[in-house]
Amino acid sequence: MIIEPIAHSERATLLRLATDTGLFSTNEAEELLGAVLDSLASGDLGEGHAAIACRQQSGSPALGWSYFAPDPYAEAVWNVWWIGVGPSHQGSGVGQALLAHIEEAAASSGVRVIVIETSDQAPLTRARRFYAKQGYSECGRIPDFYAPRDAKVIFSRSLGPAE
Repeated sequence: MIIEPIAHSERATLLRLATDTGLFSTNEAEELLGAVLDSLASGDLGEGHAAIACRQQSGSPALGWSYFAPDPYAEAVWNVWWIGVGPSHQGSGVGQALLAHIEEAAASSGVRVIVIETSDQAPLTRARRFYAKQGYSECGRIPDFYAPRDAKVIFSRSLGPAE
């Protein structure tokens, strides 16, 4: 497996991967992730925003992808906004490869902390377990954040002091 930047020409494929996870409807994927992909392609998001894909080999279809960026309100903190892996590749190391790549890039950039937010809903139980297994600590919950009875769960991992 290799990790490389996404191409804007992959937009439809990446959104389909997001809907295939069962976590987003087509409209939700378009509104949330499609807008991000468009803003990345046009350079509107600023320095440090990136989307990467995990592939079998260079140029092959994405098995999973991630979007991450520096937090504009904290020094040396990055947010991982999305990690999605196609259902047929979940549990095969794709998510781990994406997250490891982000952590390596963060560490080499002097990032102190990585933050990941998710929902407390049952379909995301596997994701929450994955983050914990990768060394992320649950450090907070905000009840009714996304909708009534849908809390935001915040995970973080310290990488060490910024240089």
